[in-house]
Amino acid sequence: MIDVLNLPSPLLCGIAVEMALTPAVFPAVGFRGARPRNGARPEPPSGSRVTWYAGIVIGLALSLAIAVWAKETLIDFNTNSTALEAPICLAILVAFALVALRNGVTQGVYEAIWAQVIASLSFECMDCVTMWLPDPARVVALGLLTPAVCVALFVVVRVRLLPQLRNGHAGTVGKRKLLFAATLCIMFLLLSNYQVIFLLLGSRDHTYMIPAFRIMVELLGLITLYLQNDIEQRQHAQMELSLVQRLWQSKQRQYEISKETIDLINRKCHDLKYQLAAFRTMQDDAEVDRRLGEVEQSVMIYDSAVQTGNRVLDVVLTEKSLYCEAEHITLTCMVDGAKLDFIDQADLYALFGNALDNAIESVTKQRDPAKRVIQVSVYPDNGFLMIRIRNYCDEPITLADGLPVTSKKAGKGYHGYGLRGIRYTAEKYGGTMNVKIAPDSFTLQVVFPLN
Repeated sequence: MIDVLNLPSPLLCGIAVEMALTPAVFPAVGFRGARPRNGARPEPPSGSRVTWYAGIVIGLALSLAIAVWAKETLIDFNTNSTALEAPICLAILVAFALVALRNGVTQGVYEAIWAQVIASLSFECMDCVTMWLPDPARVVALGLLTPAVCVALFVVVRVRLLPQLRNGHAGTVGKRKLLFAATLCIMFLLLSNYQVIFLLLGSRDHTYMIPAFRIMVELLGLITLYLQNDIEQRQHAQMELSLVQRLWQSKQRQYEISKETIDLINRKCHDLKYQLAAFRTMQDDAEVDRRLGEVEQSVMIYDSAVQTGNRVLDVVLTEKSLYCEAEHITLTCMVDGAKLDFIDQADLYALFGNALDNAIESVTKQRDPAKRVIQVSVYPDNGFLMIRIRNYCDEPITLADGLPVTSKKAGKGYHGYGLRGIRYTAEKYGGTMNVKIAPDSFTLQVVFPLN
């Protein structure tokens, strides 16, 4: 009699896992790592949320109906047809992920594999716990345990597993990742098959050895899936770190070139100003005087170097101010550069260079001249050094892991390795980086503790 729940119970657990792995299902559940950090609620794929939930309920009812029908007509515990239980459960989970939850094919199949392994492991644990009960009471106990386990699985998977699977590049399911998971799932289905276990044990009695063996196989499968995802994340993080370091090295070389170039321009223009002044004293013609004034005014652009008290910051702000002047962008600075001496020259140049490049790229899209403004401020506040770079931005921006996500609508200046490098530098010196998004502005803030 107990075998009547061998398919419906794991199926319910698997559906609970799949729903937990879909952020749009009950987005308020779990901690903020499972949701976008800008507070936006994940939306269903299409249509209203009520319609989507209604589809999930209908899909759940149909899945249970198919499971009960398959269990009663296709599967017999005394024959080899028990080998169909796990494949049927997996097939229903795949269909539920694709049709009811409307996930993509690769994402849906990958999540169904996770759900199958976790659900099978959960059911076998329930089977071991209730094995000492007589048959009718055991069925009732399993029937009562299944909903409680489903709720527990949903919460645990949403809080612990979902952030790992959806973290950065690792959240993308490629062909190789799916092929590995599918191969592992096939091996899992074969090794957890009752008939294979009966053959290995030399007995068909339903003893503790059967769920114990299946639990061992399912644990190995679960650990392998997790390690695959973890290794992929670590490899991607290492690649990002290597790229950030290379970008930092290139910024250091750019800083040296920019410093020499600006110094040379300032020296030449300084000499030229005095030469023009001397030339003006020797000429009485008004037209010559007017033309010399125009030349002197154009030269003044290059002699207006930013003075902050930090040589590196002077170079990068002067460099960017020259570019802003040419692009009709207003760059305002209220900077106490002397407070930044604890940061390495290359790190400081790259931090402000990347931040200003992003801001410049954003404001160049503003048609209103009054919004082509970038504000840079560096000041101490309550034992911390605050760095804020603010600019106008009318385009919608979505955050993931504290960083803007690239999209067709989001500005391309707010993504990539520039902001990752800034965050890496902030953490390197014991600080933090965060972004603040308002309806018409974007603010990058870096905070360092002042010792």
